[in-house]
Amino acid sequence: MDEIERKMSEVKWSYADGDPDALANLSRRIEEAGRREDLINYSDLVRGVVFHLTNVNKGEPFQIDIYEWPDLHRAILGEFLGYISMLSYRRAKFMASALAVNKTEFKPSDHFKWMKDLGILSGRDVDDFWQDQVKKAFEWFKTNRCRQNDVGN
Repeated sequence: MDEIERKMSEVKWSYADGDPDALANLSRRIEEAGRREDLINYSDLVRGVVFHLTNVNKGEPFQIDIYEWPDLHRAILGEFLGYISMLSYRRAKFMASALAVNKTEFKPSDHFKWMKDLGILSGRDVDDFWQDQVKKAFEWFKTNRCRQNDVGN
């Protein structure tokens, strides 16, 4: 286990490990974008995905509000994207969440900057790091398929 993988595995997840079906749906959509050598915006990524998290909405199923984007929904998606990156890094040494972007700038939002907080960037510019991860994701998804329920393990 390298230093990046170690740091990512130490993260305490509040949401992302609580709904394997939502995780699989998001992972599959990211993989499909990668196969097309394309990016996917956050709204398209979560559109129609039903989340079942015991610690949100009193455990009742819900969908992320793609029009209002309340802070809780941003946090949930950000964590799922971080978890997906942890899995893809563990498996193939790239951050799959690099393919998920906002629709105004077509760049990642704050969820990707958490790598700076983890010390993963080691002085690199976030945009340079992101572009490198996009390239690695495209290359990997061109020739590899994820298993049924993950982008990692």
